Amino acid sequence: MSEPASPATAAEGQIPEVYARQPLLRQLVPRLVGLERDHQRRRRHHEFAEDLPVVLLSGRHGTGKSAMLGDLQHAYAPDAGPWPGPRVPFARINCTELQERARVGPEISNNSYAVEVLVELVTQLSRPVAGFGRLRFPRTTAGLLAVISARRPGNDDELRVADRHAAALMGAPTDEGPPPTWDALFRAALPPSPDGVSPDPAGFPEAAVRTYLGRQYRWRSRRLASRHLIRWYESYRNEADNRLRGMPPGAAGHPPRVPAAERAQAVARLCQEFHQGRGFRRGVERMLMAAFLTDVRYGPFRRANRAPRPLVLLDNVHTDPGRDFLELLLEQRARQSRGAQDQLVVIATELRGDDSSAAPGEENDPYPEAAHRSMHEIGANSWWTRSGTDPSAGVLVLPLPPLDTEHLESMLKRDDRASFDPYIATAVHDLTRGHPMGARRLCDAVVHKARTGEWVAAEELLDLTHPGGTGESVIWRLLNTLVGSENHDELCLFSLAWDREAAEELAERWVPRRIDGLAAADGGAALLEREGWSRGPGSRPFITDRFLRALLVHQMRSGRGGSGVDWFGAHALLAEHHRRRAESRSGQAARDERCRFLWHRLAGGEAQEVVDVLHADFLREDGDAVDWLYTLRTVAHAPRPPGDVWFEQCQEVGKGRRDRLQLQADPGVGLEKQAVNRLLHALWYAADELAEADRTLADRIGQDLSFLSAQHLTGRAVLAQAAIRWPRAVRDGGDWPVERRWQGDQPRTGGRR
Repeated sequence: MSEPASPATAAEGQIPEVYARQPLLRQLVPRLVGLERDHQRRRRHHEFAEDLPVVLLSGRHGTGKSAMLGDLQHAYAPDAGPWPGPRVPFARINCTELQERARVGPEISNNSYAVEVLVELVTQLSRPVAGFGRLRFPRTTAGLLAVISARRPGNDDELRVADRHAAALMGAPTDEGPPPTWDALFRAALPPSPDGVSPDPAGFPEAAVRTYLGRQYRWRSRRLASRHLIRWYESYRNEADNRLRGMPPGAAGHPPRVPAAERAQAVARLCQEFHQGRGFRRGVERMLMAAFLTDVRYGPFRRANRAPRPLVLLDNVHTDPGRDFLELLLEQRARQSRGAQDQLVVIATELRGDDSSAAPGEENDPYPEAAHRSMHEIGANSWWTRSGTDPSAGVLVLPLPPLDTEHLESMLKRDDRASFDPYIATAVHDLTRGHPMGARRLCDAVVHKARTGEWVAAEELLDLTHPGGTGESVIWRLLNTLVGSENHDELCLFSLAWDREAAEELAERWVPRRIDGLAAADGGAALLEREGWSRGPGSRPFITDRFLRALLVHQMRSGRGGSGVDWFGAHALLAEHHRRRAESRSGQAARDERCRFLWHRLAGGEAQEVVDVLHADFLREDGDAVDWLYTLRTVAHAPRPPGDVWFEQCQEVGKGRRDRLQLQADPGVGLEKQAVNRLLHALWYAADELAEADRTLADRIGQDLSFLSAQHLTGRAVLAQAAIRWPRAVRDGGDWPVERRWQGDQPRTGGRR
């Protein structure tokens, strides 16, 4: 009899962002868990037999991190299909949502992010798994009940925390109705109060633990017996004391036996230590994490390699709850001996910008000793082993790669009747840089319009409507998902700024309101840095992520952003700002400010003014060809002005088809100035994400650079090298190189270096 269809097969049609992610979803995770995705068949744990890494998926917003976790959930804990319910002990937590709903703070002394995460994990991992039974967490539950039970009289927040966690830890109610409260579960175990009215809050933790231990006894399970549970806590405390004395583990022997009447009190001691805060609280959280991993290690699923491992999916671990939990987990794993490691599989996602400053090994990297692998490297074997004693050595980082053009072509080929510009897949890739969500949304919009029989040109890509049928712009829907709509107009305006000072200039003129309680530019910068769209306070440009900046700039250009601020007025203001700064500076700083001045003038439609300045710089006797190329390259990346005619006109000028018109308008124009004019427009056209720089245009760039190299007084070799390399970079979609070492090179006429 054939096996049922895979539960993940249907999900792949629903989660398109899993392109290029199959080595993780179909190879690495099954090896970690020990259970195939497509079949209810176990597999040997031929990798990570003793020590498991925390697999950390890092990427920007919209790179498919959560979609990958959704795919794994559909595979190992489907809601429907041949195997509804968890196929392995399974838990999934969104740390961002947990942070928003958690009641944590100095005024709530019976809760923390670590407690919130552990309660959630205990609740989800305890669900029964068909064919394998269920995990139980006696040590963890007893300790958590002790911590959450104490509360100060009159503190309603602490009471709500106790009620919520107690109901989750003690199991779902048997009948329909509201979940049980702490009082309903544990008040009967409280000793009678002296005044006969209100019980002593100091007795709450012991009453909760005593009730739980009594229930454990009724289950008549040796594994869950209270004496074993108390012995574990006392052993942990002994080992902690040994470490403080500098003694090796186990040097103090076995702890004394605790009488049955004092067992609940021994666990309830955690509460007092937890409520003292700071280092005391962290020590209790470490103990609870150790208890949790011990429960996992010695649960019924610990049968050598014959049973699947528990699977935990953590979304957004860059938030406080995620970082807090991973720090505790990695510390405990680094402290454990190699033969006593837990069997918990943790797949986590982390938001990290495309141009993140936290490169491997840098000071601000939260996991400095983590192993880094590319997605294609982990297919057959990840070759991961713990390489150091630092806790972060237990992390395996997998940056999510961008999609290739072939993936986008696959998205566009869903309907043979659709007709569109053959360049459109490349245009989408150039615009999105392979961003999965952006690519999917734009490809959907292209296919949706093409199905109506209309031809879709690459130039109209950013003006397509969302397939939802409401007439909403696909760009608006994308931006709403990536950065939200609250600060849409301000971010559109700031997308034109090169740095914080330029953004402040715009805000002073057009943005009177504050963002997150800060001045508009400061609040916008903090928002962008927090969400991984910029590198930090010194970001240049103000929004460093090129895809997001392209979307916001187009909103501004099309009049859909900026609260009605005129495109040309904004660029005129910023051009004047950089002109003033250039006059007050010298050397390279002055050159950079002058480049930005020309950048804004070109974006504002003043191409002739920019050509005049570039031509005058070219003719200077003391002119530096490297600086001139740097200026030309920077200015040519200016965004195009509003209007559809730019695509045709700019291309015609770049290919020399308007030289006669230029000569008629300015009879005294020389050949050098005509070449500069053609070169600027050709590069401006080639730099636009939606414009196709064909071979004719690329060849013209090389011809004009070659002509100018013969005219420059001192930069013949530099311009000749650019004449070879820039056309090739334009055709290949690469960056246009400028290197000062070219000044000593001899011109080459062909061949690849």
